[in-house]
Amino acid sequence: MQLTSRSDERRSIRRTAPSLRARLNHPAVPGVIAFLGWLGFVLARLEVWAKGHLTLFILLGSGRTGYTHARQLPPGVMIADPGAAGYDGQFYYRLALDPFDWAKTAFGITMDQSYRYTRIGYPFLAWLVSLGQHQFVPVALVAINLVCVAAMAVLGGMFARESGRHALWGLAFAAYFGLVISIGRDTAEPLAEACMLGGLLAYRRSKPVLTTCLFTVGAVTRETILFAAAAIAVTRLVAMARRQVRPGLADLAWVVPACVYGIVELAVHFVVKGEFPLLANSNRNLTAPFTAMIDAFKFDIRHINTAHLSPVDISLLEYATLGVFIVAGLAVLLVTTAPAHERLAFVFFVLQLGLLSSQIWTSTFGGALAHRALPDGADHAARHAPAVPFLALSRPDHRLRAPGAGGSGQAAHPVHVTPWVRSCRS
Repeated sequence: MQLTSRSDERRSIRRTAPSLRARLNHPAVPGVIAFLGWLGFVLARLEVWAKGHLTLFILLGSGRTGYTHARQLPPGVMIADPGAAGYDGQFYYRLALDPFDWAKTAFGITMDQSYRYTRIGYPFLAWLVSLGQHQFVPVALVAINLVCVAAMAVLGGMFARESGRHALWGLAFAAYFGLVISIGRDTAEPLAEACMLGGLLAYRRSKPVLTTCLFTVGAVTRETILFAAAAIAVTRLVAMARRQVRPGLADLAWVVPACVYGIVELAVHFVVKGEFPLLANSNRNLTAPFTAMIDAFKFDIRHINTAHLSPVDISLLEYATLGVFIVAGLAVLLVTTAPAHERLAFVFFVLQLGLLSSQIWTSTFGGALAHRALPDGADHAARHAPAVPFLALSRPDHRLRAPGAGGSGQAAHPVHVTPWVRSCRS
């Protein structure tokens, strides 16, 4: 018989009990924190700004420059931006009421551009969640965004764990200030970003069918998700040309999303008429590289307010924050352990930022939107920055210089520069 003192037992228990840091090292933890944090934002905005009226999150516009006919709206829906254009959420709300009704005007809302119909993923999901009941659609739009932000944090925690970091680093994916616009105005970015991050993680884990499904949903939610699929296409085709890989299931990740988006483009073109949605989007939102961005910077710099913190000052601070992350991301492209397709996707998203037009960089709002969460100009950069690298996860790895590294489409090393898609206003 062996006798052990109780003090020894207590010391043994203390040595073996996991620490708080270890207990928090699970991807679900940042997901819960992100959900509760953004839920707090929604409740605060609902109480302080919307005065208890959730339909104000839609930001319907009316009047000469608006797209809403007040008398034709569903009962109980309020106009947040009288006498002005409103915001993108009004078009997602319009499609969520009936995603199969592609008339130019329905439920009191007129669609401004044909490409709105190609972004059907978010409103279609809201229609499903609301069970087709119009009174539940405003709640469904907000609820979906909250769940998707939590999913982004969970996926971020999974990326972090695989990179040898603590799972709480996943909060970085859900802490981006641009989400204030998406969650506060019922837009589709959280769903698109969750699909992209999930697709990248599934591709890295050799799950081509799941990758394909997530990228496809992302593509018909925000077409910019196709940059991630395009990066996979480039790396796969180069590897095929070098006879390093053969066509296979991994190619579904870029072929299917592109085909599905193309079918939706054709359907909208022939049903709604007019030019192809992608051309309408490009003509309105894109311009010569970096011209609109430089003009916007010059304008903001000329209007810096040294007396107090103005909207222009906040806008410049946000641009600077994005610039630091992007420059740092480009600086580590050659030494990061991220596979080739993710590094290329990051470059694609950064280049997209430089192509955005003055419609994105310099547009402002007035009226009711003076009370919004971000100032004029700042909200556009916040939502339109095409990529944000989370460099806290990176570790240099010269093994990437080995022949064929990262070219097969199956990532052998953890992702350390993760592209974060943002949106295009209009």
